[in-house]
Amino acid sequence: MTSRRSGTSQTTGPTDAELVAACLTGDERAWDTLIDRYAAYIYAVALRAFGLSADAAEEIFQDVCVRLYDGLQGYSGRGEFRAWLRAVVLSACREHLRRENRRPSAEIEASEPDRIEALETALAVRSAVSALGDPCSTTISLHFFADLTQAEVATRLGVPPGTVAARVSRCLRRLRDSLQEIAPHAASRG
Repeated sequence: MTSRRSGTSQTTGPTDAELVAACLTGDERAWDTLIDRYAAYIYAVALRAFGLSADAAEEIFQDVCVRLYDGLQGYSGRGEFRAWLRAVVLSACREHLRRENRRPSAEIEASEPDRIEALETALAVRSAVSALGDPCSTTISLHFFADLTQAEVATRLGVPPGTVAARVSRCLRRLRDSLQEIAPHAASRG
């Protein structure tokens, strides 16, 4: 298996349930799509929520992929796939720490649910930004994620600064609308 750190959790295309069903029939493209969709999430949990090294995150990614492949038939489909995946990822991270004879610090243990929720929110926002498509996704990413000023974004994109200002305003409205569509669904998960 190869590293898939660049994957996003963007949910365009088939639903998770459709991908899982296809995976269970042996569809390798569905498997690749499912892994690509959640690769960033798996790495983020290992790196940010558990404070593990990049090498450890890679090990956990590989472990989670094996667990998913071996255990996908055990996923009942009654709940959201992402919730099931979260349990698999958390278990893999905790087992990695046990193998290393380490325990997460008390601070990390106490804040784990909040850290996981914050990561999931951040990944949902990034996914929503990506789903906006260009020029919105590039403009928002450069301005907010890369922390460039509107003038710097304008220079990078080769457009007038006023265009960037208008784009940011228009794209943030689209992003807000997109996230409001997601919010009721996310709230019903929990």
